[in-house]
Amino acid sequence: MFFSVNGPLFQRQQPDLVRFVLNRESQEFPAHIRIFAFYTFSDRARTSSIAGLLRGFGGANSRSYVFSEITFPPFGFVMTVGDSPPPEATFCNISGFSGFKYTDWRTGISMKLPLMPIYTLFPGDYRTREQTVADIATSKQFEAEFLDGVRPE
Repeated sequence: MFFSVNGPLFQRQQPDLVRFVLNRESQEFPAHIRIFAFYTFSDRARTSSIAGLLRGFGGANSRSYVFSEITFPPFGFVMTVGDSPPPEATFCNISGFSGFKYTDWRTGISMKLPLMPIYTLFPGDYRTREQTVADIATSKQFEAEFLDGVRPE
């Protein structure tokens, strides 16, 4: 799925991942890539090719994220590249599934997948509709106050 979302250039840049995907016997998942999963209760789907996200810009705790996302209810998947963390720390890392053989059948595997809202089309945005609407109102108020201070009288 991530190859479809990211296009042919991604495939050329990730030959180790191509080899892993094309060889069902391979258990050599590239160390610089991690896959995370979550549930969503949203009725919206979204996909994004490799994107960058910067949170806390200008602050002491700024953080950058490099990832690709595929969300189609009820599941969402995020692929991180390099040493980037996922955009949400609570996501369940499923990269370790690569350690199973193609023919392995196991029972009793338990995972705690977080439940994330999807409202906007922006990758890495897990705000509810209410949070998004409130943020828009705050932003509009800030913009109006800023423009009032800038306009000549």
